[in-house]
Amino acid sequence: MLTILSPSKPIISTPGTCNFGLKELASGGESPTVDIVAIHGLDGHREASFTADTGVLWLRDLLPETLSSARILTYGYDACTHGENKAQQTMYDVSVDFVAKLSAFRTHTRTNDRPLIFIAHSFGGIILKNVSNPIR
Repeated sequence: MLTILSPSKPIISTPGTCNFGLKELASGGESPTVDIVAIHGLDGHREASFTADTGVLWLRDLLPETLSSARILTYGYDACTHGENKAQQTMYDVSVDFVAKLSAFRTHTRTNDRPLIFIAHSFGGIILKNVSNPIR
């Protein structure tokens, strides 16, 4: 099992911090039965990529109405592909960071055995495919 943690990088972000890492959008109530994790694509954002022009973040505002027992998370990474602030991480770096943070979060919350559903857009799907170790 891959375990990479850095005390300077939070496993799950808190309000007012950067937009990278995991963010819980819905708790799933008292006894969640499944975790849903969304991963955005290139030039994307962990929330804005899943938000309509009306401001509706469907992962937070609509999905819990249908799946009330699902804990819903989104994962953000540096996805800028142009300009002077373009990302410096490789696909491997992003994949390692993703699996490390998700594994640490699930271990910390004692939910390693809970089923996972992934929603991946564009490069987010490639990141997910690149994860070769089981996520537990």
